This record gives sequence, structure tokens and C-alpha cells, in this order.
Amino acid sequence: MRIHRRSLGRLMFGALAPAGLVRGAVAQDDTSETYFKQAKVDWQQAKGQSLTIGLNKHPFTESLLPLIPEFRNLTGIEVDYLILPEAEYITKLTADLSQQRGEFSVIMTGPMRNWQYIPPDWILPLDDFLNNPKLTDQAWYKLSDFYPALISANRWDGTTGSGVGKGPLYSIPVLEESYILAYRKDIFDQYHIKVPTTMAELVEAARLVKQNAGIPGIVARGTPSVATMSTGFISGLKSFSDGNWAELDTKLRANFHDPASVKFTDAWVKMVRESGPPNWANLQWYDAMEMFAAGQAGMIIDADFFAATYEDPKKSKVAGKVGYALIPAGPGGKPYSGLWTWALGINRATKNKEAAWLFIAWATSQRSLLNATVGYNNYNPARASVTEDPRVTARMGAWGDGSYLRTVAENLKTARVAWVPQPERARLGDIWARALHDIYFQRMSTEDALRKADAEVDRVLKEADIKP
Repeated sequence: MRIHRRSLGRLMFGALAPAGLVRGAVAQDDTSETYFKQAKVDWQQAKGQSLTIGLNKHPFTESLLPLIPEFRNLTGIEVDYLILPEAEYITKLTADLSQQRGEFSVIMTGPMRNWQYIPPDWILPLDDFLNNPKLTDQAWYKLSDFYPALISANRWDGTTGSGVGKGPLYSIPVLEESYILAYRKDIFDQYHIKVPTTMAELVEAARLVKQNAGIPGIVARGTPSVATMSTGFISGLKSFSDGNWAELDTKLRANFHDPASVKFTDAWVKMVRESGPPNWANLQWYDAMEMFAAGQAGMIIDADFFAATYEDPKKSKVAGKVGYALIPAGPGGKPYSGLWTWALGINRATKNKEAAWLFIAWATSQRSLLNATVGYNNYNPARASVTEDPRVTARMGAWGDGSYLRTVAENLKTARVAWVPQPERARLGDIWARALHDIYFQRMSTEDALRKADAEVDRVLKEADIKP
């Protein structure tokens, strides 16, 4: 288990940006200190309190840590943190929330994770903090600056099977994540490979890359966990069905055996077995991202913001060689993408709720998100004003000769949370991913593996008393 923990109240960062790191679209010539003082909030009202922040290993985390000393100086609040790889982080976080120990005050969460935490009342709705003038200057904070789809994704009314975008707001988004195809434009041009617009073309492109360039044609997440299902795979499946397929039907019964699901899954798993890397079954998201950045794959369908790594010459061997496109469409010609946003929420068991909110308000403010993006690569930012800052658009606009921004803008017209809202989504995803392993290792046919997953999911939902 990889754990990184440190008191940030006393930490000095050699690479820490100066207080006035960014100017322009957000605060013109103001320093960060001046910017925060513009808020009609007493930032020192929780001075002397302490927080522990639970964080997933993620580019946002890397962009946040260098800025936290500024929060300590602004508020007098001490901050510790714990960073874990995603699977370990979720296990640790779930244990803390379920036992209501309050070890973590602020948590890194998001829409689908919240569906597990809301029914047992483990996390706090944030509307009361936003509407409390002692804690939030709404005119300064500008909630309307966040992309509406991201705020909507973090609202849920608690209705099993529906209700996303309604009810309380449970977490504040820090970045936008939809799913696109990144491909090696240099290889595609050299060998005259067509950028795929259908599943059949995707399979053929992967085969041709491997045949001609001698590297895996495609790389993808592959561990037997929900993370494998959550990005490229589920988005590709929804595209393949023109957005009509869902993992649960209207009676909340598993729907993996649907003919469109069987057909897509069979093609996807065969593609990664024949044209993907031999260690697919062990790949986490960061493994897949780093393989593509290292020039060891021809394509990847995953988070759009991975482009920040691909286009960074210090981290990538393919910078300037990548093109970006929408996920291949289904028979109706319309591509589909799921939507996710890492976000910050508050553990109900924390003793320092107001201090926790001050941290979230600071971390998700315009200035902090702009600093995190311009200085430390928090792509894609959750606020429109940050995305539209000239330095941000100048950098992102160069990716893929402009294809990146065009693709993301087109994607966000229709990208939505892909999953059916229910608190057992993570267990469902784990079962589903294990079915892919059964298919990949040829332990059973695609249809048999998916029907087995159907039965297991239905049993889990019944035991958990999940029903419409």
C-alpha cells in the first residue's frame, strides 16, 4: 500500500508558486492575498483548528498540494493529507465514512461515489454552507461559473434509479472529465490508417497499428474493478447502442445480457486480447495513460484531460504526435460519452465542519483553480472562467493541432453521467469487470459471462434491498 502523509501547515515547497502566480481573466492585477480578502468572509474564523484531507492519487491532487500553504497562511488552519491509489483510497474512505470516525474532514469524491455515501447519511449536503453569509460570499464565489453539467452531476435527490441533477449539492467539482479517443496521428498518417468512427473501424485500426508499428494498437484499463468499466468501456458501449443501453433496466434488474451489450463486449475484449498489451488485466488508469504517453500504444479511449500528460514533453514521448476524436458512434451515427468529475465533499462525522467548508471554498475558488491549472496542470478545470483564461486556452488550443478543444467542446454538448443512480454501483462495476476477465481469459463465452454477472448483480441488489 502506498501512503503519503504530511503536515502541510509546516511544509515548505521549493516549487511553490508565488502568491500572485496568475493574473488576467480572474483577478486582473490582484495578488492572491488581495483576491481572497475581497470575499466578505472572515477566513480566520476557524483559526487553530486542523483538517485531514483524503485524496486519490490523481493529477488534481498533484496540482493542489503546492498551493495548500497559502490556505494555512490565509486561515490559520492546519492541514494534513493522505494520498492513496484509487482502489486503496476508496476502501480506506469507505471504512472511515461507514464507521463515522471522522478521520477525513474533506474528501475527494464525485457523483457516482456519492450515491453510496448519501443514503446512509455519511456526507453533508453543501447548500447550507453556500447559503450561509458567514461562510460564503456568493457574489465573490460565483457558483454559476462552474459548468452547469458538473454541478448538476453532483446533485442527487436520493431516488434510486433517477434523480441526478435534482436535490442537494453534495460536492463541488474541481475538474471536468469526459471520454474521447486519443490516437497516434504520426502512425495513422504514416500507415494510412483511418481514424475510427465505428466500433468495427476501431478494431481494424488497433489491428493495423500493431501489425505495422509493432506496438499494441490500443491500451485500456483492465483490472477487475469498477474503474475499468467507468470510462472508455461504458462510454463505448453506450455509443454502440446509440445511448439507449443502461446497465440496469427500469425495474433495476441487470441488463448485461442485452444483445447490444453482448456484441460490443465481445468485440472490445477480443480487440484488447489480440491488439492490446499482454498485461491488460493488471492495468490501472494511470498505467494505461503512462503506456500511451511512453509511445507504447496506438490508441486509448479514456479521460480527456489525460492530454495534459500526453502533450507534456517532460512526461511524454508522444507530445505533438497525438490526435483527438470522439468515441466511435453506434449505428445511428451519434457518439456518446459518460461524464465524471472529481469533487470535494465533507464527512458528516468531522468535528470541524466550518473549517472543512472554508477549505473547499478556497480550493474551488476561481483563483485557486486557475493557479492549479496554469501552474500545476489541473486539466480540465471545472470553472468556465479558468478554461477561458488566455493562458489556458493558448496551451490547450495547441493540443492535437486544435483537435483537442474542438473534440471536448463537442463532447460536452451531450456528455452525461453514464450510470443508473444506486448505492451499489461500485459492487456492480466490480462484478461486471470480473465478467470481462472471464471473457478475456476465455473461461466462458461472452454471453455466459454476462448472464452470470446479471445473476450476481441481481442477487447483490436484492440483498441490499435496492428497488425502484
